[in-house]
Amino acid sequence: MVVGLPFSMLLMSLSQFFIGGNWILEGNFIEKLKRFKSNKSAIALCCIFIMLLPPLFWSTNTNEALKLIRLNLPFLIFPFVLGSIKPLQFSWYKLLIRLFILSVFLAVIVCSSVGLPRWMNGELTDIRNISLFISHIRFSLLISFALLLILWMTIKKPFKFLPYEKYILPSIGLILLAFLFILQSLNGIIILCIVGGIWLMKEIRSRFNLPSTLVLYSIPALFLGLSIYFAGNAWQNYFTPNEIYSAPLPAKTALGNPYKHAFGMIENGHYVDAFLCEDEVRSTWRQRSSLSIDSADGKGHPVFTTLVRYLNSKGLTKDQAGVMALNEKDIRYIENGTANVNYTGLLGIRMRFYQLLYELDFQKRGGTNASGHSLMMKLEFWKNGISLIRKNPIFGTGTGDVPADFREQYKFTASWLTPQWWMTSHNQFIYFAVGLGIPGLLLFLVLFFFPAIHSRAFNYLPFTLFFSIAFLSMFTEDMLTTQAGVSFVVFFYAFFLFARPRENDSASEKSGSSVSSSSAS
Repeated sequence: MVVGLPFSMLLMSLSQFFIGGNWILEGNFIEKLKRFKSNKSAIALCCIFIMLLPPLFWSTNTNEALKLIRLNLPFLIFPFVLGSIKPLQFSWYKLLIRLFILSVFLAVIVCSSVGLPRWMNGELTDIRNISLFISHIRFSLLISFALLLILWMTIKKPFKFLPYEKYILPSIGLILLAFLFILQSLNGIIILCIVGGIWLMKEIRSRFNLPSTLVLYSIPALFLGLSIYFAGNAWQNYFTPNEIYSAPLPAKTALGNPYKHAFGMIENGHYVDAFLCEDEVRSTWRQRSSLSIDSADGKGHPVFTTLVRYLNSKGLTKDQAGVMALNEKDIRYIENGTANVNYTGLLGIRMRFYQLLYELDFQKRGGTNASGHSLMMKLEFWKNGISLIRKNPIFGTGTGDVPADFREQYKFTASWLTPQWWMTSHNQFIYFAVGLGIPGLLLFLVLFFFPAIHSRAFNYLPFTLFFSIAFLSMFTEDMLTTQAGVSFVVFFYAFFLFARPRENDSASEKSGSSVSSSSAS
């Protein structure tokens, strides 16, 4: 499982059969069942799976309901199996922690080696597609958790370091951090900053006196201030017209054809519809690309619109000279749907920031179709999800009908989303409230929090870090409707609660370990 999480859906599935098969081969069923019956935390987690069964009776789409039940089978397998057997030996526990970090690191290396060259050559439509094995969102959460585990091992020293490990771990951490920013996953970056920031602030406060604490706190405050300053400058430069517009603009191109100058939409300080000669753009594009300018690009948007925006972002005129000034890589970017030169390269945060500026400007100008723009789409998902909750607040629509009900809701409200973006809520709590009703959502929250509180698992730092990542991710993603999301959430929940050893099995490592004896009840 720890190898499969970043690498393979197949391994995630097979691991459940391996663990279940091992449980059967071990025997001692009476002892195991007694241990499980006395384990209230394991029973509560299994009940999350059980609560998905009744909606089968009022779901018209039985296949979809069964699919959700199948995806959430880990809620039955991992708590039942790990909650009924003895905890791992400490040597196995620390090996699996290290193996998870190594697996995430190797996945990052493979994705960097294979995906990044394709992105730099303009072959991919979205840099987030360099996540080759699982969704970039789920992958970013694994990277964030691996980073926090590395920090925990470095700061707390719960395990005795292997040879050179104290030098290797920070190096791995820096590579993971760099890749996370390249991946452009704002979810992963924001969650890492929130969870890691709060923990490190508490750690600093516990280790240093007040003056030293204030000095150390000033470092992230200074970083935040500089980030806001540079973001403000970028905002101003983005929306402030270039000085060329203060002088009379040429009426004709170098070929003598008339320019069109319109001063509406602005990007990177240049008006998109200024210096535009459509006839020259169309005729010259035919010389540069076999893709029709009237067709759709790699992201489903009109090639002409993407081409004009890309020329504009480079400060080029939208005429023959501007199109001929593009290099072959630029042409591939345009064909793949990249509409701004600032969306290329490896500075992921800069790319996402410029995309956010475009979305905000699009809304400000009264845009009615922001399909493909994540922020605006998520707001539309949530708005329609809340409307569905109001229609069926008690029993919900049934888990099998959630996707179909969202599609019907988009039709009913005449949503500006194009049909290809008619998705569900991208919020696990809204999703459960739609499918199970508000009482079902409340039951889920009780069952999700009870094991951690009952087992006092929040006293153990790695569990707290994991739980915070998992819980926060549910605000922006349907974590429990994908195999990678469910596997991450359930496996580590059960792993830290039930598989974590009660005490070190190595006397030489007891002094350096922070493993608590209250790990599994």
